[in-house]
Amino acid sequence: MAYNTRMSRNQRTLLARVEREVLRCRPIALRHFRSSSLRIERKPDRSPVTAADRAIEERLRRALGRLCPRESIIGEEFGLSGPSGTTYWTIDPIDGTRAFSRGLPSWGILVGRVERGQATLGICDFPAIGVTIGVARGVKAYERTHGRIRALPPPRPVRSLDEAVIFHGGTRWWKASPFADGFARLARGCYLERAYGDCYGYLWALRGHADAVIDYGVKVWDMVPLAALARSTGRVLVNCSGHASFTGPDTIMAHPALAHLIVQTLRRTH
Repeated sequence: MAYNTRMSRNQRTLLARVEREVLRCRPIALRHFRSSSLRIERKPDRSPVTAADRAIEERLRRALGRLCPRESIIGEEFGLSGPSGTTYWTIDPIDGTRAFSRGLPSWGILVGRVERGQATLGICDFPAIGVTIGVARGVKAYERTHGRIRALPPPRPVRSLDEAVIFHGGTRWWKASPFADGFARLARGCYLERAYGDCYGYLWALRGHADAVIDYGVKVWDMVPLAALARSTGRVLVNCSGHASFTGPDTIMAHPALAHLIVQTLRRTH
């Protein structure tokens, strides 16, 4: 019991330190957000990148390196660094660079931690709306808004697809996926579908206003913190085969029963 209590206290301290470092990146992001001088470059895969992406990831890498010098880091902009091992950090400095570059508030700063194959810590900060959500092993998932903290609720049980509110990252990604027909079936059959892309859709789902978020084309740095948050709140994060996964490219976050129903709908051949 003493060991578990000490481990929980250590995780709480680590989470608080990581959250503090993420919040220190807010001014960097907001200085560039909606700035007339913002320049958008294209990476080799044609995805956009800005000076804010690079500056935030560089700062967070330095901070995590000080906190956990023996652990590796995987970030969207600068790849893998540090010693190899089963415990590592992920950074997405601006999740939603396209939205960020167009002045939309749906982007966020994401940091996650994996220990022996399991996502155990996650911070998702939304600087444009002043909201942070976080979780760690032994720490319940929470939302912090303007200094007030509340617990994130569990998912509501959904008995059938026509009761489900489903968010997704955008039809263009799903139409180019092996699940295009299943996605169309899902969109027709659910109660409501909306394209709330990037981490913004997950915020609303974790608040309890949507029942599922599905994505195609995501990477490990997008999903690790969300996998930790899903697990803590009674949800699952699985791929389109129904297996637990935070590496992408396809992912479903929902109540376990609804996730199973979505997998069946996406994979049905008729």
